[in-house]
Amino acid sequence: MYNYFGDIMFYLFDNINNYDNYDDMYNILNSMDKDKVDNYTNIRDKKLCMLSRKILRDILKDRYSINYNELDIKYNEYGKPYIRDIYFNISHSNDYVLVAISKRQIGVDIEKIRNVDETLINYICTDKEKNYVLGSDDINKSLFIIFCLKEAYYKMIGTGIANLKDIEFDINNISLNNNFNIILDNSIDGYVIAIMEEKD
Repeated sequence: MYNYFGDIMFYLFDNINNYDNYDDMYNILNSMDKDKVDNYTNIRDKKLCMLSRKILRDILKDRYSINYNELDIKYNEYGKPYIRDIYFNISHSNDYVLVAISKRQIGVDIEKIRNVDETLINYICTDKEKNYVLGSDDINKSLFIIFCLKEAYYKMIGTGIANLKDIEFDINNISLNNNFNIILDNSIDGYVIAIMEEKD
């Protein structure tokens, strides 16, 4: 389990295989989350859902002294959740769950790097991004970096994914973006993590 602190942002990720007490996790869920877990047919999906709620609950308790089961979670017009003036976002891939929470709008994505059909490059990337991906030593990883950044961006603004080419990222100058804070995390071997946070 890893903890990262920013100015007003915190994120944490964990692996479902680190736990064997999923019955205990289930028993402390609220009724809405239990219904969500029950609707999954795949055991891994059930575990990912339960672990995401555990992580969110722990962050809210430890960082904000908020009881998750007493929350009034609100949603914007596109279904993005928030709590009063606290924003959170959840993503999962394969065995990992990622949760981020901030006082500003935030979006996250985690993806397991896997072999992809190169036709996806044309669907995901602008010409500049395509040159970056095709010119890299690891096309699969580079493509997932671009995809994660775009997914995190659309989750941050809370509108859902539209056209993936509507936004472009220059990986070589990623820290120079003036509109939002960007974190690219490679802490988990074989995965890419992208976090996008609105600036003041």
